[in-house]
Amino acid sequence: MRTYEVRYEPDGVQLSGEVNGTAWDRAKAGEIDRFSWSDDGDGPGTVVRALHDEDALFLQFQVEDREMRAEVTELNGPTFEDSSVEFFATPGPDAEGKYLNFEANCCGTFKLGWQEPAWRERGVGRDLVSPMLAGEIDVETSVPGPTRTPSEDDNGWWLAVRIPEATLQSFTGRPVSIAHDAVWRGNFYRSGVPDHRKATWNPLPTPTPEYHSPEHFGRIRFE
Repeated sequence: MRTYEVRYEPDGVQLSGEVNGTAWDRAKAGEIDRFSWSDDGDGPGTVVRALHDEDALFLQFQVEDREMRAEVTELNGPTFEDSSVEFFATPGPDAEGKYLNFEANCCGTFKLGWQEPAWRERGVGRDLVSPMLAGEIDVETSVPGPTRTPSEDDNGWWLAVRIPEATLQSFTGRPVSIAHDAVWRGNFYRSGVPDHRKATWNPLPTPTPEYHSPEHFGRIRFE
């Protein structure tokens, strides 16, 4: 099981794609490099970095992409069908409980769900974030929206997001904590590509890409 340390950054985090000379330079680079459904175990690179301050969790994704596509423009739409990245997590050390599902396409349209592990089998037990709470989440991306069609010049994109702790508490109805030494379980994903190019951070030993697998979440520890 992989472990990712979310480092504490008290001096502010800019939502940008820059790394050198910024707060992101102090974040751990997490490689989304487990191509479990590829014959050669290889594919386009995706790197995630995570930081936190007293109030919020920050994520930055750097994505290699030769076919940048985004058609979904509605909140909580099927953004996983576009060029996208995802973060799933149980806001605590138990991988058996309800988990968060954040996914965003390259233009910054996102979905945020709160769901039961059995949701993937029965299609019930999931709540989606309201427009009001979604307005508290800040997303920046290198790709102007609201949609994107592939171009022969495509080579990649970045996305950065700020998710307030208070927003997660309101959404889940639980005392979600990003405090020092808090431990979550979770995984990071690359999506919106053919199955043989889909990738995960923590290994996912399933015959097909089944991202809704909290039993295979890694460990996420807050500094």
